[in-house]
Amino acid sequence: MRKLLYAVGGLVLVVALFFVFVILSSTKPFDPPLAVPGYRQARLDVAHRDVPLPLHIWYPATEGTPELIGQNALFYGHHVRPDAPLPLSAPVVLLSHGSGGNAVQLGWLAAHLANRGYLVIGTNHPGTTSRDSLPERTVMIWERPADLTAMLNWLQGGGLAGFAPNGDVTTLGFSLGGHSALAMAGLKVSKSRFIDYCDRNAGLVDCGWLTAGGVDFAAIDASKYEADLSDPRVTRTIALDPALPQAATRESLSELAPAVLIVNLGQPDTIPPAMRADALAEAIPQAQYTSIDGAAHFSALPRCSLFGNVMIGLAGDDNICSDRGLRPRDQIHSEVLSAIDAILPAQ
Repeated sequence: MRKLLYAVGGLVLVVALFFVFVILSSTKPFDPPLAVPGYRQARLDVAHRDVPLPLHIWYPATEGTPELIGQNALFYGHHVRPDAPLPLSAPVVLLSHGSGGNAVQLGWLAAHLANRGYLVIGTNHPGTTSRDSLPERTVMIWERPADLTAMLNWLQGGGLAGFAPNGDVTTLGFSLGGHSALAMAGLKVSKSRFIDYCDRNAGLVDCGWLTAGGVDFAAIDASKYEADLSDPRVTRTIALDPALPQAATRESLSELAPAVLIVNLGQPDTIPPAMRADALAEAIPQAQYTSIDGAAHFSALPRCSLFGNVMIGLAGDDNICSDRGLRPRDQIHSEVLSAIDAILPAQ
């Protein structure tokens, strides 16, 4: 009986210590910065999806009480002014998150651009977003640009009452969202080039995850995969660690019309082929390319808590919170924003 009591007592102590660790190591509230953007949410029914698109919209604002969004035990969030008055007009940035991510995770970027005078609109792409990320949907790369086009149509059609786009449209994306942004500018990919790439990189990064998920590469709809998904309204494109650089066709790269900035997180020789984009940038006329020292792919995500580092590391999956051997994410984000500011002037 005494041994049982000791065992139960030990278990209670371990549980208590765990909860103390969670409390002490999780994210903490912090004061809002001097500039805080407006923020709204909406839903958009689209013909190519069987579910509505959840819209997240950041824009310039000075009125309203700042609130913290996107923060949980793992990730730090950012401040916004919910439902603040809209500007009458502004340039538009169409924002696309990475595979398995979501729009609010890129709030550090969206808020910065909104404070510089842009209206930033993003969605959680169904089938490739947080808690709804499926390998068989990930290879349906034509769905995401269609989302972005539908969002732009909605804005130009008066969907956000009281606001009118001024005609300046930037596509901006991270990882698979980076590919989506480039596809809107006219980049095309080849199914055979993608399959050849995965044959050479079996079990690694994107190809390994897709294969483990049961994706039959041969069954990909080539007519949709290789389609022209460009939108002539796009005037500028920014891609952070864009996916599928190995599948891009040289012909489409040479014909990209909008101004293009490609940012890689890390130096080219340290970046996996799935995201290494220096050669991609070289093939695009007048494209700008920059790489960020001391960074890695997941440096584009929000800053993590100690709890996030420990718990995600123990989960055995990609440790999206680990910055071991890297510079702090705040520094990396600042450099990314400086590169973007150079081609997106303040309004």
